[in-house]
Amino acid sequence: MPSIPLPKPVELQQILAMIYGSNLKAVPGDPIPATPGNKSLVALYVDDEDMPVATCAVDYNFTAFAGASLTKIPLGTAKECAETGDFSEIMVGNVHEIMNICSRLLMTSDSPHLRLLTLYNSPEELPEDVQELVQEPPATADFSISFANYGDGGMSFQSLVA
Repeated sequence: MPSIPLPKPVELQQILAMIYGSNLKAVPGDPIPATPGNKSLVALYVDDEDMPVATCAVDYNFTAFAGASLTKIPLGTAKECAETGDFSEIMVGNVHEIMNICSRLLMTSDSPHLRLLTLYNSPEELPEDVQELVQEPPATADFSISFANYGDGGMSFQSLVA
């Protein structure tokens, strides 16, 4: 199977700026592991045969700020959610839609078609075979995303195929 392309900062910034506006910034950042024990939500992408091919892990700050800024949830509420990991259904729904849109960043004319299968609320919810694959992914792309008037959050894409 051909490898899954991972986004560059400019590509990620362009696609997220279509949603959040030009004040959003995407730069290389620290890894957000999709492994159990980490405070992250994990999007799982599959190919046309429903085989796992990629993940995108987002930290609690990303979830809170990305989810809140789309629907103008107050900053104080977003910060509290980032600290506790207790996200509203609206926040998680917004992040799910962002993960769906980001699937376009993981495809080229030479790569397999893929789609978002689901967004897991924690790495522990990932299927066992995927939990094994995310231990040492063949390739990763890690970002820090700055949401205007909210704060920064982390986002890591992982290719699960070499």
